[in-house]
Amino acid sequence: MIRLGLFGGTFDPVHYGHLRTVDAARLELGLPEVWMLPNPHPPHKLQSPLTAYAHRKEMLRLALDEFPGLKLSDTEERAEGPAYTTETIRRVVAELPEGPHDLWLIVGADSVADLPKWKNPEDLFTYARVAVLGRPGVDLRSVPPWYMSRVRLLNTPLLPVSATEIRNAIRNGLDTADALPIPVRNYIDLNRLYRSS
Repeated sequence: MIRLGLFGGTFDPVHYGHLRTVDAARLELGLPEVWMLPNPHPPHKLQSPLTAYAHRKEMLRLALDEFPGLKLSDTEERAEGPAYTTETIRRVVAELPEGPHDLWLIVGADSVADLPKWKNPEDLFTYARVAVLGRPGVDLRSVPPWYMSRVRLLNTPLLPVSATEIRNAIRNGLDTADALPIPVRNYIDLNRLYRSS
């Protein structure tokens, strides 16, 4: 039985709020591994300026040395156009060795709130189970019961840090030492990412 978790994101940049939370979710679900899937073209951010995918992927690769249960996956690179979650999971399943598998998609509560708006959201549940990370201020009462009856709410605590806050802090010359792994901080400095133009 292959037991595997998946966690996708923009990771612009990856930070401890992602890493520690997902690793804690991995332990709560009893999974040997979670694949971290950086998204080259997030469908919900097509109009947003993003750091080049190569930089985002490299920062994630550097960060994962500290978290042996988390692995980098480039599955979403093979998407033609925007990488939709259900299609990504279908690709992952097709690439796994034959035999039984227990696949978990780990998502934030804000994603579950938007689940009815996803592309083919019902298909998702034929390939994977869904584990939900709580998020302060996100009300799930408006999510249709069909979805909520099919997800597992996790007890994993969230760290109060966001990529937007980190980008703003770097732009303003503020300290981000507690939010980022050292190799990621060094990479950002070396490549002068998130600086004012």
